[in-house]
Amino acid sequence: MASAEALRGEDGAGPVIPGHCFLNLLFVLPERWGEGIGGVILEALLAEAKQRRYSRIRLWTDVGNERSHRLYRSRGFSPTGRTADGEGEWAREI
Repeated sequence: MASAEALRGEDGAGPVIPGHCFLNLLFVLPERWGEGIGGVILEALLAEAKQRRYSRIRLWTDVGNERSHRLYRSRGFSPTGRTADGEGEWAREI
């Protein structure tokens, strides 16, 4: 499953940033890892975001989570350089 919403400024407490989307959550049951499910979910989410006319998407993920890094890199995301509390921000154009 995945959850996304309009991105808000001020680390989520500010006004909506037009054209920007925030991926809150992407989850696949651990016993199903490696089956390509995460990629299918992420592709569907990106297609929906594009249909809703978002132009950029951002997310945060644990800096040590290589599995998620591989998934996001494979779909065009890259780290922005922002980090906080052991997590790093990633983004891509849609």
